[in-house]
Parts: sequence; C-alpha cells; structure tokens
Amino acid sequence: MVRQMPKLPNKEILLRQQNEQRHEIPVDDDTVMVVYARDISFFDVQKSAQELLVIGKNGEMSLDLEAYWKYAFSNWIIRTEPELSTSELLDLKGHIGQRIAAVLPSPETVGKMLQGDFTKGDA
Repeated sequence: MVRQMPKLPNKEILLRQQNEQRHEIPVDDDTVMVVYARDISFFDVQKSAQELLVIGKNGEMSLDLEAYWKYAFSNWIIRTEPELSTSELLDLKGHIGQRIAAVLPSPETVGKMLQGDFTKGDA
C-alpha cells in the first residue's frame, strides 16, 4: 500500500522571503551606516556563479571576485542609510566594502549552494 503524503498547505515556504535584512555597518568607532539586503533566490545563485567563474578559451577556469562582488552589491543590497546609488556602493572605501561583503553570501557559500547545499536558508 502506498502512503499518501500530505499536500503542502501554504506555498510561502517554497518562495524566497520578500523581506529585507537590516545590517548596521560600523564606519568608525562611533558611527554606523545601515544596509538593507534582500534574500537571494535560486536564480541569484546561478547568476552570481556565472559572474564568479570564468572559463577561458583554453578551458582553464579562474575566479573573478570583482565581478562577483559587483553583482552582489548591485543586486542584493536594496537600500542604504545614508542613501547611496549603485555607483557609490561600488566606490566605497575598502574597509567599508569589506564589512558590507561580510553580511552578503560569500563566493564560498554560493559554491556550496551550487553543489546543492541550500541549508543555510538564505536562498
């Protein structure tokens, strides 16, 4: 006898969350900026991987971290306080960009997701 599995009562658990995550990013010892990042989807993982992995004409593979982070900053950051344009986000001082990158999925995390590990819950 085949056991009938219960049907999913609510489609919301299938979809990425539409909310944004608020992150306070230290600028210096007594000042923060606020970054709102969105949850990423399955297709975000695929597209960011295309930006990250470069296959040369000779078949050799390399990583383009700059392209990956440009994609992440341009697509996963919804807004900031103070308000910054996309071009301003891509022109941040190094230590500020590094702090923002720490709250976004890393290339390593995306690599794990590509291998089927979506257990972290941010995709």
